[in-house]
Amino acid sequence: MSVNLLNVFKSVDLKNCGKSPDSITQLAFQINKKTGAKIARAVLNDGTTLIKTITASGVVSETVHRLPEITSIAQRNEVIKDLFKQKHTQETIAAMLNISQSTVSNVLRKK
Repeated sequence: MSVNLLNVFKSVDLKNCGKSPDSITQLAFQINKKTGAKIARAVLNDGTTLIKTITASGVVSETVHRLPEITSIAQRNEVIKDLFKQKHTQETIAAMLNISQSTVSNVLRKK
């Protein structure tokens, strides 16, 4: 299935953050194999991360996160733990950080 990521994040999504499509520095898209949910991620030039999740039944969930610039594995692992404490799923954390779900699982297991 081909997805135009710029269509996933509409102008209104970006305007709510005070940004334009030119502000996007990274786009990613994943499908959760277990639930069928589609997770799209846009990283803006100020570090803001937009996450849009569309469940298999069509429910849309949108969140905005301001993640720090990650400069080390130790810092990444702390961010993973913080996001998990905030009740984000491993799949969503992986999408936010552009890493695999298994990496998130390994970090959380090594508490």
